[in-house]
Amino acid sequence: MKLNQEQIKAFSDTTPKAKPQGFTPTAKTDRPTQPQSSAAIPTARTNALALSTQSYDAMSALQSAGLQNAAAYVQRKQSERNAVVDKVSDAIAYLSDPNVLEADIMSAAAAKVAACSNAWGYTEPIVDFDTLFALPATSQHLLGGT
Repeated sequence: MKLNQEQIKAFSDTTPKAKPQGFTPTAKTDRPTQPQSSAAIPTARTNALALSTQSYDAMSALQSAGLQNAAAYVQRKQSERNAVVDKVSDAIAYLSDPNVLEADIMSAAAAKVAACSNAWGYTEPIVDFDTLFALPATSQHLLGGT
């Protein structure tokens, strides 16, 4: 097998063909050894203090607004809670009232009796309690009537 002379030369050539990769120092540029202006430091300090003050004021306002919103939310929820407590307590008081309970029981019983009576075709005579318990006309003058 015969090798090509160019291939042999390519393998044996150790001279770098490309620029090596990695850190290469650059030439030192002209840098001033002292600050350019001594007035720049107080100006920068003043600007930094002004910016810090503005940031503090903005954050304080934001925090204050957040606390006010939270307080308003708590107050709104407390009002809603109080309204629910009032409604529920009214409902419990209504259901616990003995007069209402008795009236509901009597209405339900009357409806059941009426349903049973009408189911058999039985009708009771209607009783007029005003005429049944009315005083006779002769007794009216004793009570001061005419």
